[in-house]
Amino acid sequence: MSDQYRPFGRKARQLAFIDHDWCIGCGYCAMFCVMACIHQQENGIWEVDKAHCIGCRSCKVNCPYGAVTMLQPKQEEQE
Repeated sequence: MSDQYRPFGRKARQLAFIDHDWCIGCGYCAMFCVMACIHQQENGIWEVDKAHCIGCRSCKVNCPYGAVTMLQPKQEEQE
């Protein structure tokens, strides 16, 4: 889908994903998230709100345990 500002369409941005096998629940990813889109669920697991993630990688860079990875969004999420 293109518009006057993006004649070749939107660039696919990578989204943060927290691997719960590696995450220890320290919350560093949420602390450094510039969009404040990482929230702790009631069960203590951290989740990324993909609708607000801009793919800046701040959470990935600051995770001391390597629990955050960047994934390509699904085709339907790009539009």
